[in-house]
Amino acid sequence: MSAKVKKILLPVLMLLLAISPVFAGDKKVRSFTNEDLEKYKASSDTRTNADPGPSIDTPGLKISGDAKQALKQYVIPYTAYEGTSRRIIIPVTFNDRITAPMLLDTGAPGMHISYRLAEKLGVLEDNEGKLWISVSGIGGAVPAIYTIIDKISVGDTVNLFNPTVVSGTISNDFEGLIGMDFMANYSVRIDTKKHLLVLEELPKRPDMPAGHDEEWWRLTFRDFMQMRARWEKYREDLNKLSYDSARVEALKRFADKQYSTADELLNRLKVFAGEHAVPMEWR
Repeated sequence: MSAKVKKILLPVLMLLLAISPVFAGDKKVRSFTNEDLEKYKASSDTRTNADPGPSIDTPGLKISGDAKQALKQYVIPYTAYEGTSRRIIIPVTFNDRITAPMLLDTGAPGMHISYRLAEKLGVLEDNEGKLWISVSGIGGAVPAIYTIIDKISVGDTVNLFNPTVVSGTISNDFEGLIGMDFMANYSVRIDTKKHLLVLEELPKRPDMPAGHDEEWWRLTFRDFMQMRARWEKYREDLNKLSYDSARVEALKRFADKQYSTADELLNRLKVFAGEHAVPMEWR
């Protein structure tokens, strides 16, 4: 861990210990269940032009099952091994600037990156939107950063607006995990002999704005609103204290900044949803 990361992380760790009640029930990394697997299998059931499926009707929009869609296929070479363990490690480009090796993980609902990569991307800069949270792991809850990566690219594929957790380095061979938020947009095939990841686009559907289903939108809005509400409540609790001290004042400033960051992230989600005509009842 670099000196810059330590300089940022250590004071925040001390503050988080002081404000641990605000993290009670804070964001947990959702485990990937068999129910999730069946859902993604169903969404990945690619229909061919010979079997286009039924037509889909929505208010003001009709997509006929006879409409042919040219579905692109992407082939990405991957690194197969990390030590003696089989891994699928692929190059991922962040915001058209930094390319880093990432572990493809079907057990990860979203994306995780290391502090090391976050530092290269500028996520740890003071003017960047970074929200301190706690995440649950094998060793218990640990502090982490929640942020949004505007754009990630795998080969020629592009995924916009990527909620991302920043935490400690898992391995020296890759900089994080890329999970089902990304893979759910494609039919995925892995050629273990040639070490190739094959991604085929799924037909665009009106009930999956920006490639996400209703559950993703509802859960993402819920998470963003809950994070803002926790910091708002903690800020209000601090303001009720009847004594002043340097520590309390520091906590107040920290809580104010975190509330503002949480509000900013939620507003960015609202703008993204508006750009993709997400129904209001999903927000």
